[in-house]
Amino acid sequence: MENNRNVLLIDKLVQLNDLEITKAKLLTAIFTKTTKEIMHHKVQVLEKNFEEQAEFYDQNLERYEEICDQILIKYKKQLSQIIEKYNGFYINLLLELQEAQCNQKIAITNLKKSFDSKQEISSQTKAKILEEWNQKMTACREKKLNYDVIIEECEKEIEECSSNMQKRMDALFSDKLSQISLKEKKSSGSFWRKIKNKFTGAKKFNTYVIEPICVELEIMDNKLPDILNNIKEDTIYFVAKIKQAKEEANKIFQNTING
Repeated sequence: MENNRNVLLIDKLVQLNDLEITKAKLLTAIFTKTTKEIMHHKVQVLEKNFEEQAEFYDQNLERYEEICDQILIKYKKQLSQIIEKYNGFYINLLLELQEAQCNQKIAITNLKKSFDSKQEISSQTKAKILEEWNQKMTACREKKLNYDVIIEECEKEIEECSSNMQKRMDALFSDKLSQISLKEKKSSGSFWRKIKNKFTGAKKFNTYVIEPICVELEIMDNKLPDILNNIKEDTIYFVAKIKQAKEEANKIFQNTING
């Protein structure tokens, strides 16, 4: 009967482990999909802006194909660097979560073993043995609860990782490139604009679209090291915080065991 209960516990822990692995794979797939969607959206906004601004100034984008390609390549590179840093952050989060889940299962197993040993202890008269059993049960229970908190903290950070990444990526241009009104209050305004564009459209497109975007890219190149460093610091801070929580949980466990 006892062996059956132990086998049942092991089976449940194996099933739980399989579920956790499946969940981790699902979370990773969602995160990867999110990064691709954010990248696609940001690039699409910039491409659409080029098209709209070129139409506004009556310019053929094929004339600017080389400079537009250079801008898009540089922009994608900036976005990719942020995504790469967050990929590293996300991997660290999953590793900490998996380790915490593993430690929690060990605590559950030890708790079960301690509970099963009570019947043997109860048949003995030594109070010291019973006291040691109570200490071990309390220690295992506290360790399990402490790892509940650690796991919850990891899962919370994983949920926030995508939104934090998007906020930092939104800092690149902040989608603020479409600053020229494409709608005019009077139809005559559109007529006169087309006339002016025949003489000054190319110059204005360069002055108000191409040049500001190039300047913005240079500004972001200067900001990017700080952005990447902040992500790195967030990763280090979180890992250190979880490490401290684990050490505290283990310290409480040992103190309880030792009375």
